[in-house]
Formats: sequence, C-alpha cells, structure tokens
Amino acid sequence: MSYILSSSKKFKKTKRDSYISTLQSLPDDLLIDILSRVGSISFTDFFNAKLSCRDFLEVSEEKFIMKNISVEKFHAVPWWEVKDEISSFLKACEESGNPELLYRQGMMEFFSLKKVESGEEYLKRAMEMEHMEASYVYGIILLCKGGEYSNEDQGIKLLNAVKKSRKLGECRERTKAFILSMWVNNPIAKSQELITSCHVETCGGRNNGGGGRRRGWPWIYERDEDIKDDNFCEACIWDDEVSLFCKQFS
Repeated sequence: MSYILSSSKKFKKTKRDSYISTLQSLPDDLLIDILSRVGSISFTDFFNAKLSCRDFLEVSEEKFIMKNISVEKFHAVPWWEVKDEISSFLKACEESGNPELLYRQGMMEFFSLKKVESGEEYLKRAMEMEHMEASYVYGIILLCKGGEYSNEDQGIKLLNAVKKSRKLGECRERTKAFILSMWVNNPIAKSQELITSCHVETCGGRNNGGGGRRRGWPWIYERDEDIKDDNFCEACIWDDEVSLFCKQFS
C-alpha cells in the first residue's frame, strides 16, 4: 500500500516537473500572449495563473497584458477606499492603455469632475481601440457639440458602427448604469436640432416636425435593428437618440 502511495506521489511530481519544464522552454512573447488571453477573459484566472508558475509571474506586469486584461471584477465607481495594491494595479492598466479603464476615466472626468477636454481625450482613446460604450458616448458628445459638420458626420459614423455591432442596447444599459453610479456635475445637453444633414424630402422628422417619433429607448439586445425607422432619415434617428440620452440628466 505504501508503495502504491509513493508511486502516486512520484507520478504527480514528475507530471508537475514536466509541466514546469515545458513552460520554461517557451519564449517570453508566447508566455505573454497566453497570459494576456487568459486575463482578457477572467482576472481571477489570470491571478491564479501567474501564481502557479514563476515564468508567468515574471511577465505578468508586461504592458500588453495590462492593456488587455479584464477589469470587470472591479467596480467602475467604488464607494469605499480602494486598497493600495488594487489602486496601483488599476493605474498600471490605465497607463498601459486598457480601453475599459480609459473609458471609465473619461466618463468620470467629463461628467463628474468637469474636466471636459481630458474626459473627451480619454473617451476618444478608448473609442480608437473599438471600445463600444466609449464609441457610443463619444459619438453622442460630438453630436451635442454641434457647430461643425465634421462633428456631426463623425458622431453619426460612430453611432452607426455601434448599431452595426448589434450592441446598441447593451451600450445604452451599461452607460446608463455608469451614469447612475456617479455624481454628475457636468450634465450634457443638446445644443440644437441635429438635422443639418437631413436632406430626405420624405423624412418624417423634417416634414412632420418630429411628429410620431418614438418615446423611450427600445431596450433590445438581440434585435438592435429595431431602432431602424423607415419614416426617419439617419440624421433624425440619431437626433432622437441624443435627446433621449440627454434626458437622463434632467
């Protein structure tokens, strides 16, 4: 019996040594890629993986990993003092260009801290990394700014891209939840009717004075195409979206 137990322990040790030896033979670039993929799905799995092997631990703070790691486990706006080690970790992720943290910082600075320019810059950086909520909010901000055709054109393109991704409903809910979780000191407001690019003679938004428009958001996840309304042109549809977004602050 003791022989069997001894053999079993020896087998487990041999198997573990073989596993470690295999990891040690991998180049750092591959280790970083593996850990990045794990971290992008689950922070918990990332944390366990880096503690399981010295080779993972040594590359765990690489910028590429910090940029792609999932931070969904951490509250967007914590209502209690964050531990130093967590704060340092999140700061490292932000400085590495983690799109979710860039989005969160942008939302805080623009809507809560009244740092409009830096808030826009954070949201723009997250948008350029194809972060959906950042693209949605930044598109809304551009339309609210008005004044220049380029703002309207870019804002509409961003919102169309979000709609095409079929994540418009999800973006609305997540954005609304974020806004409700923080102190809003800089509510956004629509400066004008955003139909300067409406040239469709049959558009219900222009010809009917906006009569018959939808009321409220269609909170749809699997059927985001329901926002399409053949009675309204593209510009008027997004004008309606901006109005509904801004009502969250009234």
